[in-house]
Amino acid sequence: MDFSPNEPTPHETAVGSVSAASVPRYVLYGETGARADWFVNVERLDERCRERGWAIKPHTHPHFLQIGVCTAAGGEITLEGQGHRFRPGSVMVVPPYRIHGFRYEPEANGWMLTVEKGYLEDLLVRAPVLKGLLEAPRLFDLAEPALGRIDAEFVQLREEMAGQRHGRAIAAEIHLQAILLQLLRHCPESSTASPAAGSRYEIVERFKALVEARYREQPLLPDMASRLGISVSQLRLACNQVTGLSPNALIHERTVAEAKRCLAYTGMTISELSDWLGFSDVAYFSRFFTRKVGETPSGFRRAQRFGSVAVRA
Repeated sequence: MDFSPNEPTPHETAVGSVSAASVPRYVLYGETGARADWFVNVERLDERCRERGWAIKPHTHPHFLQIGVCTAAGGEITLEGQGHRFRPGSVMVVPPYRIHGFRYEPEANGWMLTVEKGYLEDLLVRAPVLKGLLEAPRLFDLAEPALGRIDAEFVQLREEMAGQRHGRAIAAEIHLQAILLQLLRHCPESSTASPAAGSRYEIVERFKALVEARYREQPLLPDMASRLGISVSQLRLACNQVTGLSPNALIHERTVAEAKRCLAYTGMTISELSDWLGFSDVAYFSRFFTRKVGETPSGFRRAQRFGSVAVRA
């Protein structure tokens, strides 16, 4: 996944984590085909778990954030090998890549919200205050009034997603953000359920933050590792163990995401976009994008404009 030494190397540009385009990606979790009109999945805990014998083995979601809210009975969540009890009113936040599993008490109930990573990233650009809630594993309890309000919002969110009413996409996002706002306001500072500092997960989180700040420079791994105070081999090991991807692949993933956003939602020319992303050669940028995405930048832009378009209420 590294840049080939035979290719022109991207030149350095000004650092920055600001995207040139704000792009919602509406993807319904669990569908094999890309539905363009939804961005989350929401389901009742009893519907999710009864058929699984009230137990879900440890697993991970590279492309999804999950938030569980318990409203009845309780159980235990295993997060990165550590068990945590939950009860009615408990909220469980599981970011992408985190290994987690559940054992529920019979008749447990509540909600499981799954948010697609692309939409999550765009949401955090628009509302960075949510990073404190969503970027680390969390377990905390809600007081009864807040739990009742959030439960009502979940009901309305599910109704909008299941229905065909005019304006449903707008309504669904309103209810989703109302849920996140309530959780943000009731999340205590001490609720983080992360592994100990210095672990491979903490390394990857710090690396991802550094990538966000410097991806337009196309930085070299030795420099990134040095800034993190670790060796390149430690960085590679942490990224591979936690995400299944190399450090360069994570940098490329962020670069491609920005390229897609700009192609779909800005009027930048291919040359301007190449320069924005730090490439010194527009032809190399085009080859890079085509290799990663499977179509040329121009072809991707045409498909966004004339192909399947996201439902906008």
